[in-house]
Amino acid sequence: MSAPLTSLPAGQATELSLSVERAYREAMVIDRLGALWALILAKCFLAQWAIGRFAIPVNGLIYIWTLTLTMALLATAYYLHAHRIAFRFFPTQVRVGSAGLLGLVVALGFVAYAHLGLNLITLAAAVGLSAALLGSWSILQVALRRAGEPLMGALVWWGVALMALHGRDADGLLWIGAGFLFAQAFPGFVLCLRMAREKRV
Repeated sequence: MSAPLTSLPAGQATELSLSVERAYREAMVIDRLGALWALILAKCFLAQWAIGRFAIPVNGLIYIWTLTLTMALLATAYYLHAHRIAFRFFPTQVRVGSAGLLGLVVALGFVAYAHLGLNLITLAAAVGLSAALLGSWSILQVALRRAGEPLMGALVWWGVALMALHGRDADGLLWIGAGFLFAQAFPGFVLCLRMAREKRV
């Protein structure tokens, strides 16, 4: 009989294998969900930009943001329930990633408040700063996931930041929407496809 591949007892080896498989499945689900949410946000920002650019008589807050995000939240809850995964916005077991995500959310909140609440910066500046912060988040993902796809996203986000900072306020929503599409959603789907292909091999 061949020697076992692990020094752990048979029961513990099986439990470890199941835990690894569960962690891998959860990572796949969360990555796919993140890419889908980036696509949803891209659609919202681009639709809101089109409403202002082409003077479309539609209330974007109600018919774009409220309806889309409500349906997306319901779909997210159903998706996580179907995969038996509890939603944790800041998972405690991933301390570095959680700290980075919390810092990103707080920083984006300050940028939004500086523009919307205090009117200290223009929309173009707010978009540029937000894109630069999202690019830094992508770099953190490169280090944590040891994957090249987030690096592509970081480069695109920083390109968006430069374009937005040198562009007009009227195009701010266009740039942030394009950023979510090409810097967040596209690399996210590519990462999911690569992980699925590697798992099959």
